[in-house]
This record gives sequence, C-alpha cells and structure tokens, in this order.
Amino acid sequence: MYPMTDQFVARCNGTGKPLHILIAILMPLLRGAGACGVLAWALQAQAQESRVPSVQQLAPGVYAAIGQNSEPEPRNRGVVGNQGIIIGRDGVILIDTGTSARHVSDLVAAVGRLTSKPIVLAINTHQNPAFVFGNGTLALQGVPILAHHDVAALIAQRCQKCLKKLIDILGADEMDGTRVTVPTQTLDGATTIDVAGRKLDILYYGHSSSPGSIGVLDRESGVLFAGGLVSIGRIPDAKDAHIAEWLAALQDIKARRPSRIVPGEGPVSSVTELADLSGYLTALEDIVKNTFKAGISLGKAGESSQLPQFQQWPLYQTFHNRNVEHQYLQLERRILNEQS
Repeated sequence: MYPMTDQFVARCNGTGKPLHILIAILMPLLRGAGACGVLAWALQAQAQESRVPSVQQLAPGVYAAIGQNSEPEPRNRGVVGNQGIIIGRDGVILIDTGTSARHVSDLVAAVGRLTSKPIVLAINTHQNPAFVFGNGTLALQGVPILAHHDVAALIAQRCQKCLKKLIDILGADEMDGTRVTVPTQTLDGATTIDVAGRKLDILYYGHSSSPGSIGVLDRESGVLFAGGLVSIGRIPDAKDAHIAEWLAALQDIKARRPSRIVPGEGPVSSVTELADLSGYLTALEDIVKNTFKAGISLGKAGESSQLPQFQQWPLYQTFHNRNVEHQYLQLERRILNEQS
C-alpha cells in the first residue's frame, strides 16, 4: 500500500497541495490500480465537480471563469454568468461573485490555485442574481464589495425574491449558506480606481443595460469585464434596459478597442462581436415602436413583434417576448409623460 501523504500527492499531481478526498473511497481503488493513476483520476473528478473547474488566462494576471450560456437549472448548478480574476501586485480583484455561496467558494479555490495573494476587492458589475450571490461569503471573509449605488439599491429591493426563486430552481442544498448582501462600497459614476497595483477604469453610461451597470477595464492588459453591458451568442435580457443608452455604451466600448471583452454571458470576445448585440437591440427597439404605433395591445405585442432573423439564437423563446413587453411599457410611459 502506498502512503497517502501530501508529498506523495505532490509527486503524482505536480503540486504541493493536499487532495481532499475520502480515503475510504480511494483505498479499495488503490489496491487494484497504480496509485498515481488513481490520484490523477481523482484530481480530474474533483475538477469536474467544481463549479469553476478551470479559468481562461487572457493576459498576465488576468483570468476569466466562463459559465454556461443558459438559464439556471440543477444541471448547471446556476453557473450561467462569467467572473473575472485580476491579480495585482498586492492582491486579487474579483469581478462579480457568482450565483451562490458554493459557487464563490469554488471561485476562491480557483484563485488559490493561481496565487497565494489575498482577495482585496470584489466588484458587482450589475444586479443579476448570477453575479451577486457570492457577496455574503466574501463579506464574511472581510472582502469589501464595490458596486454602483443603483446596483446596491436593486440588490436590497429585489434579491430576497431572487434568492427564493433560485432555491426553488436549484434546491436548498445547492444554495446552502447563500444570503443577500448589499455591497459595502458604492460609486456614483465613471471613475478610475487603483487597487493592488492595478489601475481599473470603471465605465458607466447611466441607465443602459440596467440601472447601475458598469464595466471594468484593466488598463495594463486592456481586458474589459463588461458585465451586463455585453452578452454574446444569445438573446440578452433587456427587461430593465434603456436601449438608446445601451447602444451608445456599445459604441463607446467599441471606440475604446479593448484587447479582449469578457461579457456577462457568453464566450470571451472582441469588439467585432458587439455588432450582433447592437443589431438585436436596434431591431427590438424598431419592432416595438412599430407594434405600438399600429395600436396593438400589450397582450398581443410579443406575438406581433417577432424577429425571425434572431429566432435561432439561444434563449430567444425565454427572453424575446419579455423584452418586447417591457420595452412596450417603457415606450408607453414615455409617450404619456410627454403628453402630460
């Protein structure tokens, strides 16, 4: 029998970190197979079990954890948004905190595989539940949470209901330990912050994709963590959006020419892919205006405002009709306000 020591594990997996598995499970396997092979299998299984099995390096010290481009469900454990990791001289900045306490704990473990430096700041780019429910776990560890003040207000107003919904979808065990935690630091607009030796430009465009949405541009690498401002390869959630301001934000992002864009949802991209998102938003705005002018009621607005050119995009059935209805109501309120 091979001794189960940290040194032995290090020889097998190339690290100095202990492997946290149940010896009771391993021992029968060790009797019938080469120990290093079994440990390699166990490491692979452990990585697959993690909600953050790997991260994508985008530049020195800059990484992205990419979620599934779908809606939360038990199969994906709610990991449907992207997070960022920026390693500075003196510490680590997290961009968005995930769907649950379990999710952010796996994210913190992924950081630990990259560096021994502490996490010194987490930033919420917007209020979507897939991006903010790790706040509580980080706050208990003394990590400050930064967001726009509108995002902080929305978390306080909405997130208890969001948490209940996620518990219903994912189960109480998956959401165990998750709690609503409002950011501890807020900002009012675009600014530049210096954290752990990294200069970060906070991009803010007013009420665009949603109230308080921001992007985080790492000056050194040119990587933009765009949060809710950018979704790639899917129909975006535009229920809270002011489309004109959102389109202007996308134009500004394009003009900045970031080296890479980490969207809130979807794969790491370049400015070229922004054209597809702008195309959908423009078409949505136009079709809603035409539907409203035609005197079609809200109840029939969705079915009367289909966009066949986008029907093959993921989440079209989930989001498009809802986007139409919310944009219809916005247009109606705007016209009524102008007439009053």
